[in-house]
Amino acid sequence: MPGMKSLMSHRQPESMLRRSLLLGLALLASCAAWAGTGAAQVDAGNVATARPDVPRPGVKPCIVTLIPREDFGSKGNNTRMDAVPHAFHYAPPAGCRGPWAKVVLEADFSVDRGIQFDRTASIWLDGVNLYFGTTQEPSPKVAPHWRVQRDLTDYASVLRHAGSGRVIINNWLSGVRLSIIHASARLLFYPANARYPAPKVPSRVYALNGGDALPAQLKTGDQWLSRTLRFPRNTARVYMDVFAQAQSTDEEYYTCLEQRFMHKPGKPDAHAVEQRFWMCPGGSFREAEVAIDGTPAGLAPIAPWIFTGGIDPYLWRPTPANETLDFIPYRVNLTPFAGVLSDGKPHAVAVRVLDAHDYFAVAAALLVYQAADSAHTGGAVTVNTLKNRAIKPRITSTLGDIKGARSGGDVTTQSRENYVIEGYIDTPKGRVTTRVDDTLGFHNEQQFLTRANGDRRHLTQQHARMHSIAMRRGGGIAAQQVTRNVDYRLDFTAARPASNNASLHQLTVTLHQRFGRDLRAGRAGVPTYQAHVRTTHVGADHMLLDPSRRQSLRHTGQTSLQNVVFWNSLGDCYQASVQARNSKVVQMTHGLGCLDGKSSVHWFVHPDGSPDSLGWQDADND
Repeated sequence: MPGMKSLMSHRQPESMLRRSLLLGLALLASCAAWAGTGAAQVDAGNVATARPDVPRPGVKPCIVTLIPREDFGSKGNNTRMDAVPHAFHYAPPAGCRGPWAKVVLEADFSVDRGIQFDRTASIWLDGVNLYFGTTQEPSPKVAPHWRVQRDLTDYASVLRHAGSGRVIINNWLSGVRLSIIHASARLLFYPANARYPAPKVPSRVYALNGGDALPAQLKTGDQWLSRTLRFPRNTARVYMDVFAQAQSTDEEYYTCLEQRFMHKPGKPDAHAVEQRFWMCPGGSFREAEVAIDGTPAGLAPIAPWIFTGGIDPYLWRPTPANETLDFIPYRVNLTPFAGVLSDGKPHAVAVRVLDAHDYFAVAAALLVYQAADSAHTGGAVTVNTLKNRAIKPRITSTLGDIKGARSGGDVTTQSRENYVIEGYIDTPKGRVTTRVDDTLGFHNEQQFLTRANGDRRHLTQQHARMHSIAMRRGGGIAAQQVTRNVDYRLDFTAARPASNNASLHQLTVTLHQRFGRDLRAGRAGVPTYQAHVRTTHVGADHMLLDPSRRQSLRHTGQTSLQNVVFWNSLGDCYQASVQARNSKVVQMTHGLGCLDGKSSVHWFVHPDGSPDSLGWQDADND
């Protein structure tokens, strides 16, 4: 990442000092006041989020249209199901072939007023995923429209060449669900110059999904998305961006229980609970595992992304849950394997979702940095404590332990894995060793309570977190360390009072969701950069349900609040919040707690919490 100002006070090596001075000047020239939202209006019923836009350099971009405007689910189709990918041809911008300071994808979506399910949407170029998310459900009165953005600067190597792309939004129409989804997409290329220098980006990007340009459907924990590749002989660093989206029975996996805890009709069991509105079999534990040539190479937490029809559809109007419309991938550091992968032989790289039940949609891409001064790096993995480890959660239960005027209990699922993987590459400057020390924790607790009067309560608390430390040393430079903390939390309670009407149920839902990311980087033990992102979403709603038709009839008391806060050690600050009541925005804030009450960030930072491989940190090695 260019423009990163060093915070070190002691003397630096000459090359590092020269780069720091140049990038420091770029910092001073490029910082500007900036706000990432503002499209939503108070009292409007359209989509409104607090998530920031992608910051941009202050230069005019070259724009390449991927699709001008496509209809998904057109009534003119012979079938009433639009499950055919919409193809497009891509060519790099003739007016600015690069290098680019930044590349940004912008996609606009809308849905006709009426009734329609939420749909998964994705955009692909030669098998590489450019966008992954879901759509907003419409209502009979509101035709929602929204824009998503993704920073694709790290994918620049894919965009330098012409290719074939696809947009996939499987939209089914019926006699009731008639709403068509509309989409357009474009790429914005910002030319680099002295004021906005080009960052160090991966030399190669490889899609694990291959040429299929479809998310892999992993129906069990034993199924893999895998691809065999030959890597460059001078491979220096390797990362994997992973998307893992819960679908079908797994859609609300955080409420799932193992079959032994599920009620069996005609077989009363004090240690089982009655089937509830969301409950599903298969247990609640889910994590992603990466393997190289069949050897475990890393783990990744699963984000609890919620469809706009999930849990309670009214909770997400007008503000969807965190990242629902635009997923953020998790980036796995595979650099300890760089020396092995550079041997010129084919290597199988794969990812799976542990304990997947049915099913997860998965997309993954490998980001490879090459050593410019080496024809062949070579090396080995020297430590791998994840190898031969069986990852199974610990499950405990107190179901049936509560007596008297109430019954119930809880089911708790926990996992904690700490592993170290270390490897090296050989370069003309000497041996460079990378050590990754990761700790991944998972906790899911479901509490069930039934009172004597028939009132029922189901509480779900899930927390997935990753603490990752990556250290690089050797090659004649100061030791480097990058520490990342990623935190996904989802808590919600469903309360259902007893009813004399067996055909109708009332349900009150309260929910709290949080995404957090912290980043700290340093050289020789001296901090060089720190960043912090927190996105929270709280909401509540009361529904009247028709269980026989599994649908809501009406609702009251809907409230929601989404808040995003970002700051870093460069003095950047972003804050925004959206508050809604009865499906309309009632208040928005920007810049609270920032200098002069305004959000202001540099053009190269990631205020949404999207991953950054910190190419600036390792420039001396590559």
